[in-house]
Amino acid sequence: MTQTAWVLSLSQFYLSLGFMLFFLALELGLAWVLFGFRLRARASQAALLAYRFWVRVFALSLILGFAASLPLLLQLGTLWPDFMARAGEVAGPLVGMAVLTAFIFKSCFLGAMLYGQRSLSDRAHTLVVGMVAVGTSLTAWWIAALLAWLQWPAGAVLFEGRYQVADWLELLGGIAPVLFGVLLAGGLLLAATLMLAVTAWRTEVRPSDAGDRGVYVCGLRLVLLALVLQALLAAALGRELLPLQPARVAAVVPQWTSGPPERLSLAAWPDASAGRDAWRLEGPAGWPEWVRLPAGGPLRGLDDLAGIRPPLLATYLSARLAVLLTGVLAAMAVWALWRGRRLGHEPDNLSRAGRLGLRSMIWLAVALQAAGWGHLLIGSLPYAVQGTVALREIGTDAGESTLWAVLCLQIVVYGALAAGFRQLLRHATRYGVVPVARHRGRA
Repeated sequence: MTQTAWVLSLSQFYLSLGFMLFFLALELGLAWVLFGFRLRARASQAALLAYRFWVRVFALSLILGFAASLPLLLQLGTLWPDFMARAGEVAGPLVGMAVLTAFIFKSCFLGAMLYGQRSLSDRAHTLVVGMVAVGTSLTAWWIAALLAWLQWPAGAVLFEGRYQVADWLELLGGIAPVLFGVLLAGGLLLAATLMLAVTAWRTEVRPSDAGDRGVYVCGLRLVLLALVLQALLAAALGRELLPLQPARVAAVVPQWTSGPPERLSLAAWPDASAGRDAWRLEGPAGWPEWVRLPAGGPLRGLDDLAGIRPPLLATYLSARLAVLLTGVLAAMAVWALWRGRRLGHEPDNLSRAGRLGLRSMIWLAVALQAAGWGHLLIGSLPYAVQGTVALREIGTDAGESTLWAVLCLQIVVYGALAAGFRQLLRHATRYGVVPVARHRGRA
């Protein structure tokens, strides 16, 4: 497998995986937000109005997430044909459980959630919405468990080139719960920032209603909660992976020679060809007490990890970008919450700059998720299964021209899907939910 073919295959797979993870996270966050709205709907008309609008966005994100998952399953066989031969005993059941929970738990209750609101009692419909949220969470759990196992292959042993499950409880433990928490917190952040962006845009085309005001307050508080949860869980995930992935640690510091841990840089420009930093801005002396270093002491340097280290610049910059975007989003959310209290939490009173700030938060949240998940995936290269199975060993034999053509087609298709999602969201934002009489149909 040539270097170009490897890069093209990886680009195809990460594009599909990123598209699927984005809509899965958004779907996961919206599912629990909708459940919260539905619980409050009996006591608050604003919550009911918010539910009736955002359930349509949830349905759209669910469809796109499902559509993105199908090419991903095909690419496991076309781009990495030997992956299932090496890790099929682990990956097969986890992927199967994700598909099973998606169809049984989520899809069976989805119809009643979308079309049965006027036919069911309030309690029964609230239970249905809760079951959809549980089903969405279970689907996301199995995917997170597989991604976690690829980072930390616990609970399985490598025998004659194939992984065999030794302990399912150990396999589903480890970092899987933490990684699922990161996915859930990211989904809540995406849902909250999208709610704020849509609310800000709606106030430009028509006066806000009680639902808009409720979403505005809920979104600001949820952004702060999601940021705190994701930061804590990401730190816990990094702490667990530090002893297991020395190449990632060396790239994040960055540390070029083996020895005592160097001072963590605030900013730097690593130069892999020269084997040093082109420039470096030193951080505070010492490491945080919660950091658990490999073997409790010396770190392996990048010079000693040649051939098994991840793309250095991408790994370093993605980690710094994630931290920077977290701080920017937190500052914007605190300012918006303080400003909102002064304005009585009335979206119509926002200035043009305030509306623009709220609308920009969704793009910052998307960039944060891309940086965080990109760091997790890129930092584990060149391995498919950390430390054992390299991607080059299981790669496709397809020609570079074929891979180029498929990648260009992917970009066009995913670009069209993203544009369609944005256009339908703008249409729903402009016209809202059209009431339907009980005897004429379902709202």
